[in-house]
Amino acid sequence: MFIITYLYVSKMFYVLVGVGFQAYMGSHKTFAKGVPWVYDRVVTNTHNAYSGTTGKFVAPSKGLYIFSYQTLSDHSSGKLSYAALHANGKIKSYQACDNGGSRTWLTCSTSAVVVLDKGEVVYIADHVSTSTIRGGYTDFSGAKLN
Repeated sequence: MFIITYLYVSKMFYVLVGVGFQAYMGSHKTFAKGVPWVYDRVVTNTHNAYSGTTGKFVAPSKGLYIFSYQTLSDHSSGKLSYAALHANGKIKSYQACDNGGSRTWLTCSTSAVVVLDKGEVVYIADHVSTSTIRGGYTDFSGAKLN
């Protein structure tokens, strides 16, 4: 009886909560151009659609999704990042964090609303060059709107 009740409650949880995730980078990282950024500290992941190992979100169902990503680029001179949200290999939004060579911190934020089919893959990667990213202040989140 207890196991059946638990399974029922779990299914209801997924129906009521919907699809959503939030993750951030736990440490400073450097990524080559085109390599998915891995946000390894997962805060929320209601349908296990985001992987803190690969940095990729896989749409569990067709629908309209919103994604947001914030980046804190390294403040060292010449360190910059050009993040892009990729959905099935195509760039859907762009971000440029360039402190102009000054030793100041620069945080950039971008959001995108994307229609996805079930199984489509979404991730963040630099589309210009290698990026040095600061951990703790760089995050990626998404949710299904309908």
